[in-house]
Amino acid sequence: MNEIVQLVAQKFNLSPETAQQVVDFVVAQVKGKLPANVSEHLDGLLAGGVEAEGLLDKVKGLFHKG
Repeated sequence: MNEIVQLVAQKFNLSPETAQQVVDFVVAQVKGKLPANVSEHLDGLLAGGVEAEGLLDKVKGLFHKG
């Protein structure tokens, strides 16, 4: 997630601390909107510990029921 914080800091000319707060807020809001079985993987994905394909497959599965 450090890469995201750095990008936000550069893009919006923010201090690293402020950028971290913004990213933390956005992540919390996104996690609050996702189903539990998907949101639990978001932290791992942002930390680079979860393969993006696995998470994307879960998201696709939400829309392809039946």
